[in-house]
Order: sequence, then C-alpha cells, then structure tokens
Amino acid sequence: MNPLRADLISPLDMFKIGVGPSSSHTVGPMIAALEFRRLASEKLASLTETKTSTDSPFKMTVELFGSLSLTGKGHQTDGAICAGLDGLNPRTSPIEDIWSTQTRLDAAPSLDFAGVPVHFCPKDDIFWHQWTMDDKPLPHPNTLRFRLMQGDQIIDEEVILSVGGGFVEPIDRHTGERRPAGNSNQSATDASIPYPYNSAQEFVEQCNRSGLPPWQVVIANQAAIGLDEKTLRERLAAILVVFDECIERGLHTDGILPGGLNVRRRAKGLNERMLSGKQSTWASPFGLKPSVYAIAVNEENAAGGRVVTAPTNGSSGLIPAVWRTLKESHELSEETLQNGLIVASVIGALVKVHASISGAEVGCQGEVGTSCAMAAGGAAAMLGGSPEQIEQAAEIGIEHHLGMTCDPIKGLVQVPCIERNAMGAVKALNAVELSLACDGSHLISLDRALVVMKATGLDMHMKYKETATGGLALG
Repeated sequence: MNPLRADLISPLDMFKIGVGPSSSHTVGPMIAALEFRRLASEKLASLTETKTSTDSPFKMTVELFGSLSLTGKGHQTDGAICAGLDGLNPRTSPIEDIWSTQTRLDAAPSLDFAGVPVHFCPKDDIFWHQWTMDDKPLPHPNTLRFRLMQGDQIIDEEVILSVGGGFVEPIDRHTGERRPAGNSNQSATDASIPYPYNSAQEFVEQCNRSGLPPWQVVIANQAAIGLDEKTLRERLAAILVVFDECIERGLHTDGILPGGLNVRRRAKGLNERMLSGKQSTWASPFGLKPSVYAIAVNEENAAGGRVVTAPTNGSSGLIPAVWRTLKESHELSEETLQNGLIVASVIGALVKVHASISGAEVGCQGEVGTSCAMAAGGAAAMLGGSPEQIEQAAEIGIEHHLGMTCDPIKGLVQVPCIERNAMGAVKALNAVELSLACDGSHLISLDRALVVMKATGLDMHMKYKETATGGLALG
C-alpha cells in the first residue's frame, strides 16, 4: 500500500454521519464490528460450502485494549460493538435500534452470521484489557480484537484499530501492516489525479498554479478517482442537513445528559435567553451564538444522537456552529457552505496524515484543535480568502490548541468536551478575522505547526490522552 496521502482522502471521509458520543470509541468500533461481521460471515459461508463440520456451536469474543478499555464504558463502546455485530450501521440505522441491541443480546445471546447462529453474550464475551496484547505493546491506543471460535478452536481472528474520526485500520495478519478499510482512496497514485499535494504548501501552490478556487482543486482530484462532483455535493448537502437538524434538536431539548455526571443541558436555555434579548453582544458581534450552537450539537453527541464527525465526534459541534453562524450573518448559499466543507476537509486530511485526529494518540489538540483549524480554513474560503489566507487561518487554529490534553471526566464526552467546542468555535472565527485582515504572509506555516503537533502528542503523558486517568478527569 502507498503511504497515506492527504490528496486521496475524500471530504466524505472527514465528514461522516454517525452516532455519538465518540468517533474513535463508538463509531470506529461499530464500523470495525461490521467489518468483522462481514469477514466472519464469509468464513462461515465457506465452511458450509465445503461441508466442514459445523456440529460444534460457534461463539465469538471481543477484546478492547488501551484507551478503549479505560473509557469505553463512558463512550458506550460495548453497545456500539453489539450494534455493528448485529449488522447495524452508524450512518443509517435508527438510533433506538442501535442502543437497544446490547440489552437484547444480553437476554438472548445469539447473532446470525450468514444464516449460522453464533453465541455472543456482551456481558460475558466483551473483555476490557489495558496496554498490552499477548504481552506485546499495542499497535495503537484504540485496539480491538475479534475472535470467532468453534469450541476452543479459533477459526477467524481480526485485530482492528480505531484511529480517530471513524476511520478503522485492520492489521494484516500476514504482514502485520495497517491497512485502511474502505474509507479512503489510498490505492490511487499521484499520477491518478491532476493536482497532487501532500502538504499545505503544495495545496496552496496547486491552487495558485491552476488558478482554480481551492475547492475545485479537490473536486477535480476526487473526480479523477471516481467521485463525481454531483455525487459529492449531494452527500455534502446531506451532511449540512444533519448539521442543522442536530443544532435544532439541541436547541429544543433539555434535561440531564446520560452517564452519571448529572450534567444538565444548557443550549436550550441559553438560546431562549438570546432570543429574548437578555444576552448582550458587547464582547463579540456574534455574542454567544456560535458557542450555543456548538453546545447544542455536543449535547446531542453526548446523548448518543446522530451527528457528523468534524473530524471527530468529540469535536462535532465546532464546524456546524461556525457554518450556522456565518450562514445567518452573511447569507451564505448552500453551494458556498459545501465549498467550505471541501476546503475544511483538506485541512483535516493534512492533520490526519502528518499528525493525528485521535485524542488517544495526541490529546484534544488532535480533535478540537483540528476542528478549529478546519473551521477557520473552510470559513476563510467561504468568505473569499486567498489560498494563503486559508492556510494562515488554519495554522492559527492549530497553533493555539497545541498541547491541549484529552481528559474527559469519567471518560464521558461531556466535561470539558462540550465547552471546548464552544471555545474552539470562537477561536475559529477569530482566526478567520485575523487572516482576512492580513495578506496571508506569516512566520509559522501550517506544515510546521503539524510537525510540532505530532511531536507534542508523542511527548504528552498517556494519562492526558483519553484515558480518564489524569488532568480534569480526576476532578
């Protein structure tokens, strides 16, 4: 496989419709479980075709390692895995069906794989391990191992990594290498696309050299590898609908968030206060609007609702809040909002390739920091910024989140995650203002900031990277 490249990552990879509360701990494990269901079903079908004895009953186990084991309960990882093994999809399946599957399997522990019953009881067959697998270091902090067994014999086994943003990477059992599983176009090559880039500098150069708007560079590349503009825009339109639906649900729902922290929803009350005129806008022309929109989305995410990875669930409120705020203040068209998502996806892809969008790998700088940079770069594009101003806005967004820890209390994506999205939305808007007020020239490049981001994440102690064992998580 070619090394991961930013220009081959689709906007539809960076923005995925799924369920809360976590892309790496909920959506990723659910997708991984779906993938194992497919592979195990093929295995069982082949056994049936060859008339291999199926007298002994089949059963399966799931092992969760590292960050998944430490915060998986708070992220409903076990429930998501049950739903995936049962064939449910985080993008399309009804929310109530997803979250009722575990209870049903505990009561009637049987899955149907290709017409073959497989015993699986979540409370007995999901195992929560920590930082080694078979006495060896983990290939990633979010590692899962699925085993299909007949009696005591393992007849199929897959190790799958949940690497952030709903991306999963199975480990090749023969080579030990990580490989993307159906969520990128990495089989393509530079020669396949008209405008190759794998750095922010190269992206800016391609925009300037071609004379195309930044989003058209991406559209042309995607078309060359099989995703036409019409289909891309249809899918982006659906993502924008989920953005708005999620905000509206959050603005009109109150009560206590699940999980035991007794965190009360605030978006509804804050929105009512704004609409009544009681909330001043002295500190900002937007007042609390972007913060309230971000809080609305992240409260929905914390409740296990349907959201969009942007680029992760933990940072899912920031971009919808910035887009909604600018749409209302600047009357932006649907196409302009889609163009902004396309440019934002470039920033997210660059972070994924050169640093990480996983809180378990680099802390919250990889989640809220990345989302802030994506929002700033995409918003700069929507407001007519040059390629240099887009790159500057994104760099500002990353630079001022460097070193941010991922330390959710009790592993729940609630405190401090919800407010961090609100603050990130405000930072993104400030970054746009700064970049558009300048000519785009600046000392620190986005590429340099990503090098620092990765190094900072590697230096960060594990207790500050989505393990609920340090920082605010101890509060």
